Amino acid sequence: MTNDSHLFYPEYKNEMMQLYEGKMIHQFNHYFGKARYWVIEKDARKAVLGRREDKGERLDYQDYRLGFRKIARNTDERTMISTIISSNFHAENFQSVKMYNESGNRILSYHILCYLCALWNSFVVDYLLRMRVSANINFFYVYQLPIPCLTEADDVFFPIVERAAKLICTSPEFDDLAREIFGPEATAASIGATDPLERAQYRAQLDGIIAHLYGLTEEEFAYILTTFPIVKQDVKDAALAEYRALMPLVPDPELWNLIQNSETLNVEFKATVRYNLKTQLPDKTMERMVLKTVAAFLNSEGGTLLIGVADDGKILGLASDYSTFGKRPGKDGYENWLTSLLLDNIGKIFSPYIGIRFYAFAGKEICRVDVITARQPAYVKDGNQETFYIRTNNSTRPLTPRETGTYCLEKWKNGANEIKDTR
Repeated sequence: MTNDSHLFYPEYKNEMMQLYEGKMIHQFNHYFGKARYWVIEKDARKAVLGRREDKGERLDYQDYRLGFRKIARNTDERTMISTIISSNFHAENFQSVKMYNESGNRILSYHILCYLCALWNSFVVDYLLRMRVSANINFFYVYQLPIPCLTEADDVFFPIVERAAKLICTSPEFDDLAREIFGPEATAASIGATDPLERAQYRAQLDGIIAHLYGLTEEEFAYILTTFPIVKQDVKDAALAEYRALMPLVPDPELWNLIQNSETLNVEFKATVRYNLKTQLPDKTMERMVLKTVAAFLNSEGGTLLIGVADDGKILGLASDYSTFGKRPGKDGYENWLTSLLLDNIGKIFSPYIGIRFYAFAGKEICRVDVITARQPAYVKDGNQETFYIRTNNSTRPLTPRETGTYCLEKWKNGANEIKDTR
């Protein structure tokens, strides 16, 4: 805005191109404000190329570009304000994604632009970003954002892309983008969402889908929404309602398959680890059941333990276990506690063989413990005694000292087995 100001004209003349500034856009809105300046294309193009020879190659300004406002505060209504603009030059306070390499070849599809725009404008990503910035956003912060790398093979990719495209394609200059997303017959006039109520619905749907994409529970997403105090409550309520509406529709396919196939040699369900559902009281004996299962997986062929799932496959979640802590631990606290329980009672040497993950499933959290076969016997401590367990069919059983000796000799007779990773 300073060094190139000699290129800017306050009035439009024939064949000039408008100069985009950050203040001209809002979320999914490419013309939130009017242009203050105009530029002559050949002069601005020369400034962009610098010392490079102009060989007529296609440059970024000649195509759609995804970008965001550079000037943004974490106390504003929204911190990340992003959209896609049509072919025009832009000022430095509108930060844009690079579209073409030096050979003039496009390196990003319009699908990816729409996908990223949707995620950047979501409450979830905005929440992550506003914890890092104070007054300005640049790509140093954007590169740190955890963005799921979806492709066309992912079921949720196109629902996100299509909704974002409908919010962006609201004028004829976006006809080409509309055709690439929706097909050769599409135009901005035919697919664009211009009605305020329709736009609000699409935005709420995107926020609900993206909250699921990040594996958030309803409680976690509801908390994120409370960190946007200036946003109207009905907007936040609509996003939460869409999240709830999607809950039965977005289970993790692999997790769903494990639950549907019931308990097996390599799969075990536990409703709780700390809470007795019959007595409705905390119960330390519940912990030992999990220790037995994990040790048995280590000593057998590995397996997966799902906590928060009843024996019949019903999803119960972790709320009962959480209630036994003085302060609700959340995923991190629960994972730390469970890790300590397993390693303190089975052995820290088995840490590389055990992985713990969490899933949001139908609005409830499930803890998944993946175990691979250990290279040495694993025993469960019980006071001054240690017990050896194995898996047989879909159950866990202890071995006598003699059985243990025979089993270990046979399984580990050639030293350390090659590990088969079942995670």
